[in-house]
Amino acid sequence: MKRFASLMVLLAATFWGSNGIFVKLFESSGLSSIERTSLRCLIAVILETIIIFIYDRKQFKVAKEDLIWFALAGIFGVFLFGTFYNMCINRVGMGIAGVLIYLMPIMVMLYSVVFQGEKFTLMKGMMLLLNLLGCALVSGIVSGGNFDLLGIFYGFITAFFYALNNIITASRLKKYSVLTRVYYPGLFACICSLIYLTVTGRGTAVLNAVTSEPKYILIGIIWAFCCSICSFFFFNASLNYLDVTRVSMLSTFEPVAAILFGLFLFNERIDFYAVIGVVLVIVSLMLGELEDPASDLREKR
Repeated sequence: MKRFASLMVLLAATFWGSNGIFVKLFESSGLSSIERTSLRCLIAVILETIIIFIYDRKQFKVAKEDLIWFALAGIFGVFLFGTFYNMCINRVGMGIAGVLIYLMPIMVMLYSVVFQGEKFTLMKGMMLLLNLLGCALVSGIVSGGNFDLLGIFYGFITAFFYALNNIITASRLKKYSVLTRVYYPGLFACICSLIYLTVTGRGTAVLNAVTSEPKYILIGIIWAFCCSICSFFFFNASLNYLDVTRVSMLSTFEPVAAILFGLFLFNERIDFYAVIGVVLVIVSLMLGELEDPASDLREKR
């Protein structure tokens, strides 16, 4: 499995990149972004519970002292990440928001180097620089955007929550199986979603939307399976073999996957800057593979 670790991250990023497909399919539902995200969390937890119940019920067992870490990963890394990401998009648009959340690898790298003793290499530095520049070009930030200070703040918070999720998973929850690491953060995100829908009184609207159009139930199931279960499964599995900095940088393939889905499925136009950005991201990922993916893990041991 070690030889496929990088591929698992890319698969996770590809599944996350497919999120836009389902957003488009849900456009006519009348639900807001946060309500759609809440629905996805709810469906994902139901599916995960069924899978674990059938596969191995022992996957439900966790130490009480670790519940706080699962809760933090779910509340901040899943629910609040999605909430602030939507708020950022509403203020500054998808382009700048996309760049801001991919400040995440820098945050993870700084933490890993300072607190985890992870080795910083020239190759990693080059990979990070090309990666960030490529994401900036792919996102469309070069073409201009709505620059809003509060929106920028939301973006930094989003990146921080993204980084926090990666750090918690890699440093505190790695001893658990992949299924357990996927299930419990999703469960706490689901609880947050239920609280949100209850407080706002939008639970009935969400229920009416999916029951009035049965297609939304099927779309929601596929969406949850692809963008919540499969994506987090492959992402968590890769952390068993790669250091968290490498995984964080490889996950920046997501905006490239998103733009390719838009190009081939929806005939969306791609400009010259986006093409260059795609190339830079791919080159940065190839540079990362020139190093031994497990070298940092061996050095720390």
